[in-house]
Amino acid sequence: MAPQGDQTEFVFLVMTLALRAISPRLLLFFFLLALAHTSHLQVKRDYDLYERYYMNGNIRCLRCDPGRFVQKQCIVQDTESICEPCDAGHTYSEHLTGLDYCLPCTVCRTDEEELSACSITKNTKCQCKKGTFCPPGNSCEICQKCTASCPPNEVIQTPCNSTSDVQCASPETASYALVAILVPVIILAVVCFLYFYCKKKCGGNGSRWLPKQILTVSLKCDESPAEDPEAPFLPQGTNLRFKDNIPENERNEIANKTFNIFVDLIPAKGFERFMRELGLTDNEIDWAKEDNTGLYSKHYAMLSKLHQNGNFDVNIWLNKLHSIKMRKVAQDIAAKLIRDGLFES
Repeated sequence: MAPQGDQTEFVFLVMTLALRAISPRLLLFFFLLALAHTSHLQVKRDYDLYERYYMNGNIRCLRCDPGRFVQKQCIVQDTESICEPCDAGHTYSEHLTGLDYCLPCTVCRTDEEELSACSITKNTKCQCKKGTFCPPGNSCEICQKCTASCPPNEVIQTPCNSTSDVQCASPETASYALVAILVPVIILAVVCFLYFYCKKKCGGNGSRWLPKQILTVSLKCDESPAEDPEAPFLPQGTNLRFKDNIPENERNEIANKTFNIFVDLIPAKGFERFMRELGLTDNEIDWAKEDNTGLYSKHYAMLSKLHQNGNFDVNIWLNKLHSIKMRKVAQDIAAKLIRDGLFES
């Protein structure tokens, strides 16, 4: 058996040859994919730890597990709420939750087929039926028909599927495209293998063999520009408002309960972007992070800071969620605010 040192030298030799053969930009792209995957796993563990609690007024309660909802809130600090399971096939909760209800399962449209049924921890997954498609990221009101055939002198490069129409190209281009797809897949497999091999065999983070330029690149996944909506989320003339003759101290209590609902329903990965869109500065966001422990408390502090700055307007907040493509979140929050009697339309 060859000594361990010889095995390591062989790996580095193969790795060096691969690095010289691969375009730096292509290598950067594949490395970032692998790095994003490992970072996601670490963030997920932290997220589970911080999101164990929610606020019931001034009392911090443990959240219910996925597939359940809060039937009765805790009354002693840091204790469990009384949780009940969602109604299988009708409602679900995908994450740890402090809500007193489960979310309704999606019902597939007539032009869609059910990919996976709704369970108490997962919503229904739907896709367009065969022969139709809806591009990912688009909110299609109806699935579009696939193109029947390619123009003259062109062939099908990729067939129609539930998320993409037929892609046509000249015969030469189609052959090149097939090679262009297979080669990156093979390279990605090699790069990932080398990365995790070095992580296991060489110690450290598995990146000592990677160029410094790659290691200094930051992943910024939440900086896609927001698009202005064509129309406000709330129809004109139906803004949410406080009930009449509510005292100032009760308004503050309603604001606190409103903060809890926003923190509960807005995905953690998009929360800071939402804050910046509402005018909270980076310094104010950093202050909330440094002065509070737990992701829930940090997000709650950011909303409180907006309130202190005089920027608490539930209608502006809901419309802002709509403008940054969180329409479903805005709908759930608005429904919860009205159902709990905090606001009326």
